[in-house]
Amino acid sequence: MAKAATKVPSWISKILLPEIKSMVKEVVKEEISSEVKVLDARISALDSKLEERTKSLDSKLEERFKALDSKMEERFKSLDLKIAALDSKLEERTKSLESKMEERFKALDSKIIALDSKLEEKTKSLDSKLEERTKTLENEISSLRNEMLSLRNEMNARFDSIEKRLPLIERLAQIESRLERLEKQAELGK
Repeated sequence: MAKAATKVPSWISKILLPEIKSMVKEVVKEEISSEVKVLDARISALDSKLEERTKSLDSKLEERFKALDSKMEERFKSLDLKIAALDSKLEERTKSLESKMEERFKALDSKIIALDSKLEEKTKSLDSKLEERTKTLENEISSLRNEMLSLRNEMNARFDSIEKRLPLIERLAQIESRLERLEKQAELGK
């Protein structure tokens, strides 16, 4: 408008231009207000349609949620029943296993007691046999010592001849080696 005002004579710009400006403003306001009314009417119609659809969707969602809730409740009840059945089976099996373990422990205890008694009997038998052998060895050692003493005495008595002493010395060496073997056996037996 400023460009148009420079080309228009001044009296027109002073009188007519403000008048035209105000008229244009009013026309624009009327046009905008009528468009706004049309847009308001369309928006309110869309709002009502949207509200109807929202209500419809809300009711459908509510129905579906109710159906899902009832299905979930049924499933939870079914699961609870299955869990209860599994719990009872588990408890039965646990009791069965505990009774079997108790029976096995008792059987093992009786076997251990029987083995202990057998071991004790064998130990007593071996102890008595060992004691008998030890006594026998001690008796043999004692008789060999006595024999050795008598041979020494005899050897001393026959000291006069070396020829007479040689068989006695050999016999004495044999007896001493036998005595050492018997003493070692007696030590091992203890």
